[in-house]
Amino acid sequence: MLIKRRQVAVAIALLLIVVGALIVFLSSDGFASIARSAAFLLCALGAFWLVNIWRARAAADQHLNDAKLIVESMPGLGWATDAKGNFVYVNPSVVEYVGKRTDEFNATGRTGLEAVHPDEAERVTEAWLTSMRTGTSFESIHRIKRSDGEYRWFHAYGRPHVDKEGNTLGWFGTTIDIDEKKRAEQRLEDSERQLQTLIDTMPVMIWCASPSGVPIYQNPKTLEYLGATFEEIRANNFGVVHRDDVEGFQSAWAACVERKASLSLVCRLRYKDGTYRWNRIDAAPLLGEDGEIIEWYGTNVDIEELHRTQEELRANADRLRLMLDTLPAFVWCASPEGQPTYFNEPLMKYSGVTLEELRGVNGSGFAPMISSLVHPADAPFLRHRFEQSFKSGEPIALKYRHRLANGQYHLVDCRARVLRDCQSRLFQWYGVIVDVEEETQAQAQLQKAQHQLELAARAASLSELSASIAHELNQPLVAVVTNSSATESWLSAKPPNIDRAKYSARKAADAANDAGEVISRIKALFRQSGGVKSPGNINEVIEEACTLLRERISGSKCDLRTRLEPDLPTANFDRGLILQVLVNLIQNAMDAMATLNGAIRLLEIRSRFDDGTILVDVRDSGVGLHDNEKIFEPFYTTKHNGMGIGLSICRSIVGAHAGKLWASPAEPTGAVFSFALPLSGE
Repeated sequence: MLIKRRQVAVAIALLLIVVGALIVFLSSDGFASIARSAAFLLCALGAFWLVNIWRARAAADQHLNDAKLIVESMPGLGWATDAKGNFVYVNPSVVEYVGKRTDEFNATGRTGLEAVHPDEAERVTEAWLTSMRTGTSFESIHRIKRSDGEYRWFHAYGRPHVDKEGNTLGWFGTTIDIDEKKRAEQRLEDSERQLQTLIDTMPVMIWCASPSGVPIYQNPKTLEYLGATFEEIRANNFGVVHRDDVEGFQSAWAACVERKASLSLVCRLRYKDGTYRWNRIDAAPLLGEDGEIIEWYGTNVDIEELHRTQEELRANADRLRLMLDTLPAFVWCASPEGQPTYFNEPLMKYSGVTLEELRGVNGSGFAPMISSLVHPADAPFLRHRFEQSFKSGEPIALKYRHRLANGQYHLVDCRARVLRDCQSRLFQWYGVIVDVEEETQAQAQLQKAQHQLELAARAASLSELSASIAHELNQPLVAVVTNSSATESWLSAKPPNIDRAKYSARKAADAANDAGEVISRIKALFRQSGGVKSPGNINEVIEEACTLLRERISGSKCDLRTRLEPDLPTANFDRGLILQVLVNLIQNAMDAMATLNGAIRLLEIRSRFDDGTILVDVRDSGVGLHDNEKIFEPFYTTKHNGMGIGLSICRSIVGAHAGKLWASPAEPTGAVFSFALPLSGE
């Protein structure tokens, strides 16, 4: 329209100049001066008009060039269309990005929409057609294909250009590259979506609240756990708290709101099934620049199982502490460096000191305890042994004299081991102290009893030896008596010296009779040395023998096993002599296994009732026997330092009780010595 007006103005100016020239050319002499003046005036007016038109055109071109320069210098894609939507101008940025000229845009009839991403083409087309139909501004965010085939996000905005009558003459617009912004927004949306998904799917109850504590958000896990809707919880926030915990919760919350500090507490919340479960609630305020609370962010964690476990551990700890305080032993613990960390109550009462006194000033280790509670003669060795173990981690096992609360000293047995962590580092020392004073005294008495038993065994051996000698000498002495009587008879014949022969023979007979009488008395003494027999339980004698030999059995590394049949009938025996038999058989069994290296040393003692008799078996896992009967002969022995009369004595003792002693091989190795005693009524 503007171009047409300019063309009309130029035509009128040229027409004025032409009319003026024709007037000058056709004017008569009478009207020459007037005509020429009018002609010159028309020509001047036309020329002036042409000059003004030219100046306006030049100014318009300058403005157009300036506008074109601005449009072409814009960072976006500038464009203009006519009223039908055909592109009339695109700036070089469009040509450079899309790779098409203005006429190429209009060639397809889609006004450049073929460059829009297929996913947004329909939406953008609809928006553009709506703008053309209604004459309203056009705005769209979509992807546009670059000349190399890559799509980038753009924000397109166009405004309609209308005339005075309101008719749309075209659109002017720009398309700004927002690909980075769009991608950043997409990443932000993805992050928000991921965060929301994380919050909604986490096995933790997450919630937000206003500065005053009014719920703003609760994730699905919270609503599912509580079995309530968000509106229900918002209406009664503390309604899910156990009534016994509400007051403490409210006071703690109010204090945190006032101090703008984090909240951390444990209380019971109502579960969806109506029961109450222990939860740990933690919350922290988000503060603004002015220091005021913007929002609260918190989590609820169900610790019901943990709480039960802690209660069980606490109960177990109480039971353990009670057990340690009631044990007939003194328990202590120490750090890897030897710093005492625990002494049970009996130990402190036994010693008459407190834990702090035992620990010493500034935690000086076991030195104060050793100085005040250990006998001066034992203190240096004890201190050295403790320091060595604390450095190396070796177990502690020693005896020393411990001072009691009354000032006396008792012998105690101290043992300790160190617990190591998964990396074999020293973690904690655990020790026990046992008063062995009475046991030591009992052991001394036991050793005395064993010594007396050995003396009795030696006496019995001498008795058996005497009996054996008497048995061997009895027949020669009888022969002496017989020969003496014969000599007396022969010498009675004449002419021998009857008086002298009779005197000598009588003396020999008297001496032989005296010897026989002495031997008879010795044998009688042996037969009656067992004392009075009485009914008794053989199991009690077996247990007494094991008690007497306990230390030797332990020192010989034998595995003692007893299989004593309960409710055995009573047998008639001399307790001391049968005890001597059992001790001798047990000692022989241990001696038979003394040479075993690495093999199991099994010592088994068994009692039973069989066929009207009480049977006792003493079994070993030694090398066994070569002759099961010869070992009972006097002076026969398989030991390098034995006398060979022990088993002979044992068989004599059992025989004197109307019993029987024999030996047999054991399976797979070893030997079994068995003896049988009749019942007390037989």
